[in-house]
Amino acid sequence: MFRSYLHPALLETMRPFRGYVPGVVLLGLLATALEGIGIGLIVPLLDVVMSNDASVQGWMPGILASVGESVPPAQRGLFIGLAILALIVLKNIVAYGNGLLQAWIYGKSGHRLRDLLSRRLVSMDASYCLTQPQSRLLNIISNESWRASDAVAAALAVLVGGAATFIFLIFLFFLSPQLTIVVLVGLGLIQFVHDRMSKHFSRLGQQIAWQNRGLAERMLHHISAWRLIRLFNREEFEARRFSDASEQVRHVALNLLRRQIAVGPLTEVAHAALFMAVIYTAWGLGVSFGTTAAFIILLYRLQPQVRQIQSSLAALRGWNGSLDEVNWLLNARPAPPRPATAVPAPDITQGISFRNVSYRYVADGRDTAALSDLSFDIPAGSSVAIIGRSGSGKSTIANLICGVIDPVEGEILVDGLRLDGITRETWLAKIAMASQELELFDGTIRDNILYGASDALPDDIRAAAEAADADGFIRDLPDGYDTAVGDRGLNLSAGQRQRIALARALLRQPRLLILDEATNAMDILSEAAALKILDSRRGHGTTLVISHHLSSIRLCDSYIRINGGRIVASGSTADFEDSSLEDVLNTVMAD
Repeated sequence: MFRSYLHPALLETMRPFRGYVPGVVLLGLLATALEGIGIGLIVPLLDVVMSNDASVQGWMPGILASVGESVPPAQRGLFIGLAILALIVLKNIVAYGNGLLQAWIYGKSGHRLRDLLSRRLVSMDASYCLTQPQSRLLNIISNESWRASDAVAAALAVLVGGAATFIFLIFLFFLSPQLTIVVLVGLGLIQFVHDRMSKHFSRLGQQIAWQNRGLAERMLHHISAWRLIRLFNREEFEARRFSDASEQVRHVALNLLRRQIAVGPLTEVAHAALFMAVIYTAWGLGVSFGTTAAFIILLYRLQPQVRQIQSSLAALRGWNGSLDEVNWLLNARPAPPRPATAVPAPDITQGISFRNVSYRYVADGRDTAALSDLSFDIPAGSSVAIIGRSGSGKSTIANLICGVIDPVEGEILVDGLRLDGITRETWLAKIAMASQELELFDGTIRDNILYGASDALPDDIRAAAEAADADGFIRDLPDGYDTAVGDRGLNLSAGQRQRIALARALLRQPRLLILDEATNAMDILSEAAALKILDSRRGHGTTLVISHHLSSIRLCDSYIRINGGRIVASGSTADFEDSSLEDVLNTVMAD
């Protein structure tokens, strides 16, 4: 029955802390034992030593009675009172220590889970990043991971409650085995009914996780598309869409909470019936008043422990949807490792070759072809322009060359070596990309440029900025290179952001420079600087330009035109007059 509550994500989250779980259980056992002795079993002792009645039922009360009888009658009341107080104080000290241990496990396991998810995000196969909505990944990290952490606390609560229940049942058995059998049968029936009632909580939890993903999508859209929303006067439309998404989450969550809340009163009624059954059974068996009173007190103390177990199990089932999402990300396929025989990257002295390369994006059961049977060469030291409309496969080519993704079919060669046989670290050290998709991060201009080569010297940073025509405007800023760029560089203009991104790429002094739409937002002077870079690299480094700008393509040695993932034209740009190349670009835009 309880196996259905042990979600793989929960087990993985708690795995490094399994050695501490026995400590939680033992401390729970000790605290409950102290409470049982100090409160529950003191009742028959009081009945004996205060009334001098030696007729005690049960093995454990008899031991306590004999201890009480060894104390002189004049001091018995004080002795018993101090004993009860000492046991209660000791019990609460143990319970405090147990609470601290549980809080430590909860905090460490939550931290570990978020750390695992973060590492999985940066190391998983790029196909997930290219096909999964950002809202899903954001929702897992910012929302579902916390529910998974709460599931750890719930699991610990089950363990502590289970330990307390075990000890209480032992004491109850020593008081009256017959009444304990009645309690066990009753608790078994209550748990069976509870399990049946909470079985559908998993389905509702999955619905909540799905609706939360939609709400996260709407949140992300509000943040990233605020300018679009305002320019087209769609504020009210987007507010309604967000409200609808939030209402769907509220409706499903309320449905789950309504059912979870109903479990509590129903089980309380069942526990009340169990109390009555115990009382009538004790009366029928002729159990003494003192033993019956002690039994009822212990049973009363047992009830919160059992209800804590049941509420925690219900919560665990309700969080199954969140745990499913966390488990999905934890098990996301990592980027394929390079073979043990991988060799260092060459210096690109011959060039890069595509040989019958194909790539498909697979997501949610859909298989979409991005490139089909591509074969072309990028000679070393040359500059090649890849042109084509959006979605034609240009950026997929750049991702393949960078090794972000691997071909589904065919091979990519670098100086005659297969790219997938080259160590990733040495290959990335040879290349750099400037793209409008590679945004700046929240830090200074210096921090963003240094991201390209963290060990670069100040003179190197300035030289890269000068080459990208960024040094001038940076020096004019109040804090110069220490100016904060803001989140995604929002403190700067679009052209300034792209020049800093270009400086970041140039700082690496790459053997292969990829300019993926890197000149779109630049003014005439900045674009002239970018073209100067193309000209200066001729014969010294290989440059791949992905652009719609006619002036950028003019300076390239050759071009490749892509449409629908296939090469439809290629050749030398020197073979075209300006008007002919303009016609090529117009054809590209019309495809």
